[in-house]
Amino acid sequence: MGPHLHDDYKEIDFGALVESDDDGEQPASRQTRRTVEAFLGSEHILDIPLSAPRYYCDLMTWALDRQRRKGGWKTEQVIGHGIRQARYTSVSVAPGKTEVLLQGGILFLKRRGIPLVVYVDLDPTDKADVVVVASEEHLRHAVAFARALDARLAAKQLYRGQNIEFSGTMTFLELAPRTWEDIALPDGTRDAVIAHTTRFLSWAPNLEPHGISPRRGLLLTGKPGTGKTLVCKALMNTSPGVTCIVAHTGALTHPLFVDELYKVAADLSPSIVFLEDIDLVGQGRIRSHYSSADALSRLLFALDGVQNCRNVVTVATTNWLEILDEALKDRPSRFDRVINIDPPDADQRRNYLNYLARQLPLPPDIVEHLVERTAGLTPAQIQEVVHSAAIESPVPPESPNYWSTVFSASAVQMALRHVKRSNGGKVGFEQRSS
Repeated sequence: MGPHLHDDYKEIDFGALVESDDDGEQPASRQTRRTVEAFLGSEHILDIPLSAPRYYCDLMTWALDRQRRKGGWKTEQVIGHGIRQARYTSVSVAPGKTEVLLQGGILFLKRRGIPLVVYVDLDPTDKADVVVVASEEHLRHAVAFARALDARLAAKQLYRGQNIEFSGTMTFLELAPRTWEDIALPDGTRDAVIAHTTRFLSWAPNLEPHGISPRRGLLLTGKPGTGKTLVCKALMNTSPGVTCIVAHTGALTHPLFVDELYKVAADLSPSIVFLEDIDLVGQGRIRSHYSSADALSRLLFALDGVQNCRNVVTVATTNWLEILDEALKDRPSRFDRVINIDPPDADQRRNYLNYLARQLPLPPDIVEHLVERTAGLTPAQIQEVVHSAAIESPVPPESPNYWSTVFSASAVQMALRHVKRSNGGKVGFEQRSS
């Protein structure tokens, strides 16, 4: 057998198959059984059960559909369980792509005259069960089908190496093509982030024999708008072969979600788990009156390496380092490195404005004026200055003098005044008397 999906995955013993028994069945179930027996051409039928954790329901329905297609099995009929109708669901199978697949019902399949029945019972809140059913005469075909389906589940190729959001189920992320060139970061900061994430994952197999844990934690801090989220997006876009998992922020406060998140990360390793705004769950327990103590405890347990979670890096962000629980921010092996992302210096502001000028015709003199007048502003605020000037222009974009109006000294000064800033310094062009 291939590898388990994880510890509570039920490995199939193909040598100990179960003969179906209809004792105690309801009338609708007996009618369904008679329909199955008639299709299989025998009263003596055997069940081969497969099971996976509930959060792999989409994986199970996708794997079943792909195995049916690849194996050349034609769908003769689909019915519901008992008196219920067959249930279908929309499954995320690639960025921006979904497929409507069977979630609950009974598949009647045939290939070259050989009948096969598959019971499908997938419930994202409870379980992911499939039962392959065949007559004794065609048992070897059912076993081959079940083995191939089991291998697809174990391989998890649908998700491995992809960018996904986990919220109890998996959804593929559609990301803007951000790279390190799109972020106003010092080279040293960028190099440190890479060293503790993607490069660490590539080196981990050679470092582990020397006692270095194959898991890592990186905490990104800094005022809002400095680029912490952009760093995460750049990592997702520049980490081929690494599964990038964004934790659904709203679910992070639930202890069960944290456990499942890191089981998925271990299954799909090498992986990076992204926890944005970790202060939502990671506040000091006294400060938060222990309101999220259970979730925080589970997070500390997951980060600490007690579970078998190898080749996993966690990248968390916060605007409020000072309110985090000391067990998170001060202890290596949870977040081993804390990197503060400061507002950009003059060279970084110039590089960032030149980056913006690839799409907006910023005159060189305006770039230099903005470099001088935006000290202490974050990249998000600098971008807003430029965009505000364009949006608040008194002339429409189709006007011949639109851009010269947008990026006049007075227009940029007005935009600078309107942008919220927390550096307390004077921002804007100096007024000169004529």
